[in-house]
Amino acid sequence: MIDKTISTLLSENSAHGRVLQRLGVDFEMYYHQTLFEVCQVFKWNQTAILKALELEKVNAKLTYEELEKHSLGQLMAYLRQSHVIFIKEYLPYIGILVDKLKGPGSLIKDLKLVFPLFFQDFVTHIHAEEDGLFDYVKILLRLDKGTVINPLKKLYFLRDINLETIAVDHKDEDEMDSMRALVAELPETEFMMDLVKKEFQLFDELLGFHAKIEDQLFFPKSIVLEKQIWAEIDQHSKDN
Repeated sequence: MIDKTISTLLSENSAHGRVLQRLGVDFEMYYHQTLFEVCQVFKWNQTAILKALELEKVNAKLTYEELEKHSLGQLMAYLRQSHVIFIKEYLPYIGILVDKLKGPGSLIKDLKLVFPLFFQDFVTHIHAEEDGLFDYVKILLRLDKGTVINPLKKLYFLRDINLETIAVDHKDEDEMDSMRALVAELPETEFMMDLVKKEFQLFDELLGFHAKIEDQLFFPKSIVLEKQIWAEIDQHSKDN
């Protein structure tokens, strides 16, 4: 790996680009040079850099089967962490790549115009999900553990929330729809364009897996808990 050019490394695995970008490597300046030469320029320890690149491969997402064994609280923690990675790592990196695209065509101009709007909308969606849905489920978990002092008062302000309705709406969401169509039109004739397409496709796959975990694991477990909590409250009200 140490003797491969930066362009070869990125062609083999675009994830290497995120590591190198975090370390301050400008692809346009160095992509014809080998990793060995770049290490010399930046005075990097070759072993440490190779380990960082290998670690990026090891840090693959958990499998569906592994996440299936997680508790609801653990699933929510996993989803929150995924949100952080999406917003702090993947999308900023894609934004850097998009800014590096060159050409007079309207497609590149549209992509540079639309991506920041997509990024902003995505962040807004994530914050709304965490501040609304996740906070509600967190309250249900606290109620289940008996750590809420006045559960009826707490739930009174949340009585209009219904997880089954939210779950149905969530299945119809597709944040990547417009961007997917736009990026699909990019030709793969130039290094940076090919890299942009690969990173978008990877992010799209990760987002699809993320949605699958929400739809098939997080929502079903949350709905079961929600029904259990309300059944207990209804029973308590009848007893009194």
